[in-house]
Amino acid sequence: SSGINAEYGQVTLIVGWLLETEMSFILFSSTNGLPVVCKQCDTRTVDVVHSYLQNILAKSNSSLASSHIQALNQESISISLYYRSVKDETNVYIVCFICEGTALLSPFYHELDKYTDGLSEHLVNPEPYLVRWQFNCIEYVLRVVDYFRNDLSPLLYIALSRNTIDILASSPSSQIVRDTHLFISSCSLKELMYNTEVVFAPSSNPEETVMIDFDNKIVNYESNKFCSKWAAQIESEFDAYIVRQKLEDYKIAANEDLNTFRRLLHLAEADHYAFFQGYEFIKLHDNGKILFEMLSHESMVYSLESLENLLNILQKFRLYKESATLNSAPKVS
Repeated sequence: SSGINAEYGQVTLIVGWLLETEMSFILFSSTNGLPVVCKQCDTRTVDVVHSYLQNILAKSNSSLASSHIQALNQESISISLYYRSVKDETNVYIVCFICEGTALLSPFYHELDKYTDGLSEHLVNPEPYLVRWQFNCIEYVLRVVDYFRNDLSPLLYIALSRNTIDILASSPSSQIVRDTHLFISSCSLKELMYNTEVVFAPSSNPEETVMIDFDNKIVNYESNKFCSKWAAQIESEFDAYIVRQKLEDYKIAANEDLNTFRRLLHLAEADHYAFFQGYEFIKLHDNGKILFEMLSHESMVYSLESLENLLNILQKFRLYKESATLNSAPKVS
C-alpha cells in the first residue's frame, strides 16, 4: 500500500509461527506482498494468514493502536493469531504470533504484549528473539508448576495478596526466577484493579515483603482453601494452555468475589442487613482474608473514606464476634 509507505516507510509483517513442535517465521514485505523468509510452513496456511493480515491493515489504515487476538477457521485451517504493531523511527512492523490447532493464545495476552514490547530492541535481526516466543511466553507456566509443585498454593496466595516480593536465589537473573516473576504477575489482580504491576524488590516495610527461596524451592508463606483448590487444578496438568486458562479462571473468580463484597459494603452505607451479609460473606469465604485486604488497599489507594470506615467497623465487629466465640467455648479443666 502506497499509503503505508508514505506514512511509515517500509512495512514488514513479522510472523512467529508455532506448528506442533516446529517453530517457523515469515517476513512479509509490503513492497511486493510476497514472503521473503519462509521456513517449514504450509503454503496454503501462509496464504490465509497473509490475506487476513493484509485485510486488517487495510481496514485499520495500517495503524494498530492495540494488540488483538483472533481465532481463524478457514479452509479447514484452525489457528489462534495475535498481532500488534511495533514502530521505529522510519518503519512499522506488524508482529504476529500464531498457534495452530485448538489451543488459544488469548490467556497469554499480557505475556505476548510484554514480549512484543521487547522486540523493539531486536528489529535489525528479529529471528533469534522470535524463536524463543513460545519458550518465554507460554511454556514458563509449566516450568514454574514443576519447580514449585509442593508449594504452589502459597505461591498463588502470594500472587493474590502481596504487593512487594523479595527473592532469595544464588542466581537472581536465572530463568526460573524470571519465569516466577511472570507467573506471579499473571495471577495477580493488581494490573486488573489498579493498572500496576507486582514489585519484585525488597520493601522498606518488612511486613509488606515476602521472600521466596529459589535455591531450596521453598515458599514459606501461608495459604487458604481457595488457593489450595486453585493449586490442585493446575498441578496435575501438562498442557501450558490449559494451565494458563485455569490461572485466568480463578483470577476472574477472585475478582468477581471482590466485586460482590464491594457491592455489599456499598449497600451497607444505608442498609444494616447488607452490612451483616458482608460480614457473613467474608467470614465464610475460602478467600475472605485476601478479599478484605484487597478492599482495604483499594480504599487507601483511591482515598475512599466511607469504604475505609465501613471496613474498620467490619474489622472491629469480626474481632468482637471472634472474642465472643472464644469466651463462650467450654473450658477444659
